[in-house]
Amino acid sequence: MNTGSLSKFDILSLNVREIRDPIKRRSIFSYLKDEKANIYFLPETYSEQANENIWRNEWGGALFFSHGTMNSKGVCILINPFAQPKVDYYYANDSGRIVLITIPLNGQKLSLCNIYAPNDLVNQLQCMQELNNCIIDKSELASLIVGGDWNCTLSKKDKIRGAPWKPSSYRNLIVTTMEMFDLVDIQRMRHPELRKFTYESKSLKLKSRIDFLLIAKNLSGDVKKSEIYHAIVPDHNVIYISLSWPNKPPQGLGLWKFNNTLLNDMQYVSTVRETYAHARSYYSNVTDKRLFSELIKMEIRSATIAFSKSKAKCINNREQELRSRIDQLDVIICDNFLPLISMENYGSMTT
Repeated sequence: MNTGSLSKFDILSLNVREIRDPIKRRSIFSYLKDEKANIYFLPETYSEQANENIWRNEWGGALFFSHGTMNSKGVCILINPFAQPKVDYYYANDSGRIVLITIPLNGQKLSLCNIYAPNDLVNQLQCMQELNNCIIDKSELASLIVGGDWNCTLSKKDKIRGAPWKPSSYRNLIVTTMEMFDLVDIQRMRHPELRKFTYESKSLKLKSRIDFLLIAKNLSGDVKKSEIYHAIVPDHNVIYISLSWPNKPPQGLGLWKFNNTLLNDMQYVSTVRETYAHARSYYSNVTDKRLFSELIKMEIRSATIAFSKSKAKCINNREQELRSRIDQLDVIICDNFLPLISMENYGSMTT
């Protein structure tokens, strides 16, 4: 099975809650192979570099790691052993929370990113900043799929029981990232009223959907299935999507670069000043100066992208309006051109 010519492509994500134990690991590997997906995201593996060769041999295919410790973190992307992929790019961060690969698929490049987010707010904010930098610098924005265990719910529908739901600053950062890179929560998009959950805590007596996949908006039409279903691990469920790819590669955002002509636009300058003031107030509780600076830059970048999109849309609308008026004038000119020629010819014939 060659990933370069597939018309159907399945992705499965499952928080495995450590797979250092060989019996548990082999059981999970066997279960995953039976699911017959093309790509598997495994957050919270507890992997270390010394485990790589053993795990690869047991899996029988390609694995891409971002290692944690023997007691925490670690993420991994597994490729179906029957596939023979050409991986164009591979990135793993140092904290065991983000791993990304880019593969060719039907004439395009598909970026796949697996994430395992922290539980505490400060580290969550820092992780999101690192993820945003990874997306900007290392991924194909037009064909990006990022997901795993976010340790966060996006809406009230995604949680039952436990403490009352309210949006956190981390949740708001995820939403900002979605808006900034045109990503959609495909499960909620396909099932807006469905209440299915990926995590259950019996001790806290709650269920929540903290595992989800965000995909480039222009890929949403290619998703034929988006499901949550039970797995063999006790407290997490599988998240699964199945895509069917068109022959023509999708056209998406591409690589975003700052347009320095915006610095001459006083409306943009005013927007940046307002965004800066709001961000300083909003993140005033962040004590890490470097993180504080990065969060402010991220907010300014988000505001810049939104402003650029709005300005480009206005310019495009104006351009379309002018084209329409030119077409109307062209019709009027053409309608009156022949009578004008006839009158000139008649004058020359009578002299």
